[in-house]
Amino acid sequence: MFSEAVTVSISLTGFIYQANVLVDTSGRARLADFGLLTILPDSTTSSSCGQGGTVRWMSPELLDPEMFGLKDSHRTKSSDCYALGMVVYEVLSGHVPFFRYRDYAPVARILRGERPERPQGAEAGWFTDDVWGILGRCWVPEPGNRPSIGVVLQCLEEASGFWTPLPPLVVGSQAASSPTWSLTQ
Repeated sequence: MFSEAVTVSISLTGFIYQANVLVDTSGRARLADFGLLTILPDSTTSSSCGQGGTVRWMSPELLDPEMFGLKDSHRTKSSDCYALGMVVYEVLSGHVPFFRYRDYAPVARILRGERPERPQGAEAGWFTDDVWGILGRCWVPEPGNRPSIGVVLQCLEEASGFWTPLPPLVVGSQAASSPTWSLTQ
């Protein structure tokens, strides 16, 4: 599941975030947007950066290239790995990264090396130690120390062995055909 959904998007080396990933009726992830649409952010969900992209999902080197010895900001597979970690966090937690903060406050936190907090209580079920470890590797500050997308996908595939489909949701008189997931212990 993860391999098909992300391999194509990573080769595009673009800005990845949950709003650009759609799931079709067969449960397959599909990419959308590709810069053809303009989504006006509100102050609680996302802020766009002048160079394009959404700051909550952007890696530190895209936000401040000089901090990493770079002349300018450019997207790479390493920056996509960082964004992928944020997408996985968002999908599993139901919250955008740094959801407690508004506007550009996440930028300062990202540049200080902060990352989203690990969910606790009922929200923590999806975040096994393995999954949280994978996300932590995606968010390593130094781009060259992040894993390849292939490694991330392999780890997610292994971790997804604990997730089992639930029965389809019933909406009105029709059953929804896209799968939902549960964590089995």
